Amino acid sequence: MSLFSSCAVDKLRVGWIGLGAMGGEMARNLQAHRTALGLSPISVYNRTASKCDAVTKLGAQACGSASDVANASDVVFLSLFDGDAVKSVVAEILGNSATGMQPLLIADLTTVHPDSTQWVLDELDRRRRECALPRPVEFSQTPVWGAPPAARAARLVFVSSGASRSVLESLAVPAFARAAIDCGDDVVRAAKFKILGNFMIASTVETLGEAMAVAEETGIGRELYLEFVKEMFPIPPAVGYATKMTEERGEASKTNVGFTVRGGIKDVGYAIDLAKSVGMRLPIAELALEHLQWVNDKGDPNWDWSSLAFALRKK
Repeated sequence: MSLFSSCAVDKLRVGWIGLGAMGGEMARNLQAHRTALGLSPISVYNRTASKCDAVTKLGAQACGSASDVANASDVVFLSLFDGDAVKSVVAEILGNSATGMQPLLIADLTTVHPDSTQWVLDELDRRRRECALPRPVEFSQTPVWGAPPAARAARLVFVSSGASRSVLESLAVPAFARAAIDCGDDVVRAAKFKILGNFMIASTVETLGEAMAVAEETGIGRELYLEFVKEMFPIPPAVGYATKMTEERGEASKTNVGFTVRGGIKDVGYAIDLAKSVGMRLPIAELALEHLQWVNDKGDPNWDWSSLAFALRKK
């Protein structure tokens, strides 16, 4: 049962932890949206404090720690790198909650392994059994699909889950997302859903990389192949990554970075683990992981993951 079933969404105090390439764009859009509606400012925190500046200029309130954000909020969005970061922040929030406060809803936007989501649920259950939760806490896995340009334009797809998912959808759409997909009560399912969606995008990157490498070697050329992609697959992931593989003589993936090789290795690894958990394989993911690892070792882990095509050409 939702802890927020009787709450007026526009009265909720909202916090945001994590202002990286995606989180920063989403937080700025959320703050701008709330300012336009005359709602309370969001509270924000990032380990690199200077990253708060772009959001505080729009009216947000910077806090000194993740727990400070939580104690000033009813709903807190997390936008972090991986499950370890999520566990660390959640542990800090739960260990430093003020006593006697209103319920807290933690919504994790991070792409995490399902085991990380389950860890949070288990930790909440443990603390409830031990009466170690100073305030009621609810957790939701709410990943998003879309690259930084989509985040900047508030065109992300938001995945909602958990008992209070309707509240989270109202906060996210249209503030920083264009649409929401309802994943039901099961928050672990939402983590799995995001991973398998990312596998589809990784498969697109891998397929484009292979095709672009062959197009270059056979004399078709990357530029001509890009025209095919634009006409036959006019969707942002296909056109966007094909363009990065073409521009600057195929080197744009080194400088025009949306999602890094490091992040790609993490997410593709999650997909492979997900398939293994049910006795299956994802051969395309295994190929993509091999090529991403090659770029990580011989190139730069901070290149865009579409640099996978560069790895194929060099190999």
